[in-house]
Amino acid sequence: MRKILIFNDCFYMGGTEVLLVNVLNHLAEKKCEVTLLLPNPSERNVLLSGVSSKIQIKYIYPKMQKGFKHAFFRHFMILFPRLYAKLVLKMDGSEYDQIVCFKDTQYSIVFSRMNMPKIQWVHNQPFIHEYKYKSLKVWLAVQVNKRHLRKLELSYNRFDEVVCVSDSCRDKYFEIYGRNIFKTDVKVLYNALNLDGIAEKSELQVPGLPDFNGMVFILVTRISPEKTVDRTVKMTRKLIDEGYDFRVMILGDGPEYEYINQLIKDEGLSDIMKMYGRVLNPFPYMKRADWLLCGSSRESFSLVLLEAISLGTPVLTTDCGGPEDVIAKGKYGLLLENSIDGVYQGMKKVLDNPQLKDYYNSLAPENLARFNYDNWIKEVDKLLQVENL
Repeated sequence: MRKILIFNDCFYMGGTEVLLVNVLNHLAEKKCEVTLLLPNPSERNVLLSGVSSKIQIKYIYPKMQKGFKHAFFRHFMILFPRLYAKLVLKMDGSEYDQIVCFKDTQYSIVFSRMNMPKIQWVHNQPFIHEYKYKSLKVWLAVQVNKRHLRKLELSYNRFDEVVCVSDSCRDKYFEIYGRNIFKTDVKVLYNALNLDGIAEKSELQVPGLPDFNGMVFILVTRISPEKTVDRTVKMTRKLIDEGYDFRVMILGDGPEYEYINQLIKDEGLSDIMKMYGRVLNPFPYMKRADWLLCGSSRESFSLVLLEAISLGTPVLTTDCGGPEDVIAKGKYGLLLENSIDGVYQGMKKVLDNPQLKDYYNSLAPENLARFNYDNWIKEVDKLLQVENL
């Protein structure tokens, strides 16, 4: 029986984690002995309810690390990865036939040092950090962070394979870090959508759907800085002032939830924009909407775009990384300039041209065929060496 360790840094509601649920359940069906390793238990690990009972779940810490303890273990992990593996993880990798880091995080540094076949999945869109030095303390913290990031970058060469989820993601890594940093094989494997059950879930009754005859936009996203949800809030205010009438639904939570919620109130948009928080079944909301809007500053892939397209909700997205691959650089959806004005122009365009919805929906089957789930899972089987099980 093949023994596989899969690490992920959380199991919150997100595209990467939804994909991982599918992978775990597939491996359970193939009778692999799979261990899912997470940093700590959390009430926010809501997707664990969808994971097969055959998957063993382990945690590095009994509870979330905070304050000094969090900082100490983080630095310890990065500076002394082998010792961290021995004392904290209490493993050296020999217990498994293969190790998979399903997301690129600083934990990757530890797993890269284990002398076992290992794969690094790259789900994050790389970017150049812009630092601001307000004090000597901040300057010192930045220098330490830069060293940590460099260790993470160099760790990729210790993996047997690096898998990027989009061409944009891979190209950005090459652009920022240089091709020479990747001495290991780097391949692109687009994420794929398992359509089973989505249509049925979209028909379920849910509270709070807008009772409105005009156009409805929806954002399904983590409310965090790189998602730049404030762009949509500010441009909604501008469009409303210009006389347009529409509604916006925002699904998701994150560190900027309260900031965005307050911004909506400050802009006087409480009747126009509604925040629903974390929703276990987003599909009825997505189906109710006319357009799914992704206004992020960076994305590695964005599986939610495929989910929306499958439900007859076309997408408009900023040119922020992986989404451009999802819609083939604008062939299967509206590709917008990655800016606040880009969001404004995109929303205005579909408001002025409602027939665009039918046009892009007519192309949906052709687009979805590019992300065939059965073909994707066969490629995953090859990577994990389980294709003959």
